[in-house]
Amino acid sequence: MWSAQTVGVISNGHEVGWRAKEKTKPEEGRRNDMANLEQPFNLSPTRQTIIRLLKEWGKGTATQVSKALGISRVAAHQHLDWLKEQGLVQVKVERKGRGRPAEVFSLTELAQERFFPRRYDTLALTVLDEVASELGDKFLLRIFRRYREKLTERLKGVKGSLKERVEALAELLTDEGYFAHFEETEDGLVLSFTNCPIAQIAKRFQEACVSEEEVLTKILGTPVTSECRQSSGSTYCRYFIAKRKK
Repeated sequence: MWSAQTVGVISNGHEVGWRAKEKTKPEEGRRNDMANLEQPFNLSPTRQTIIRLLKEWGKGTATQVSKALGISRVAAHQHLDWLKEQGLVQVKVERKGRGRPAEVFSLTELAQERFFPRRYDTLALTVLDEVASELGDKFLLRIFRRYREKLTERLKGVKGSLKERVEALAELLTDEGYFAHFEETEDGLVLSFTNCPIAQIAKRFQEACVSEEEVLTKILGTPVTSECRQSSGSTYCRYFIAKRKK
């Protein structure tokens, strides 16, 4: 996910940059964030095999890896150390009997998610289908409302102008994978998401989008209107937030 520091901010039609530790051009900021997001590890065949072995074994030592691959223990350790630096492998020291403690390697959650199939969407869609069938669409809408509310709980107590609150909202949603940015216009603000973390679910259940609009309105304390949605075929979701008339 992007960090909160990479939220795009546009003021009066002019993009003023990205919230980063160092000032970068907007397009450079986007490219850097995508590089971080994709994590192109470029694993060699040997390292791919190590990941597969650790998945099958659950955990293993450098000695076990070296024997399985027919390489030296030093070489195996170098590969494991590299994988550890990339956040793909974690290490724990274990002691068995009176012998010397051994470093035992296992896959991190990042590696589990990145290299091995997950079917969360299938499970979620099945569960939501059953909920809608057994309890009805109104109950389904309640579930999505609660999901949105939990997502934005961090914004409770956030004060400031409408623009400041929208900026805080964009930062939070970017943290959650929505790739949010906003633009200020004469009449209000436009909040856009170029990614939807629950896109497959939203395509099946429009309640997901309805609840989003409702919760955004509640959080910001001013009407929020949906202008387009990814679930309806657009390349992004966009909301218009009207400024309060003085």
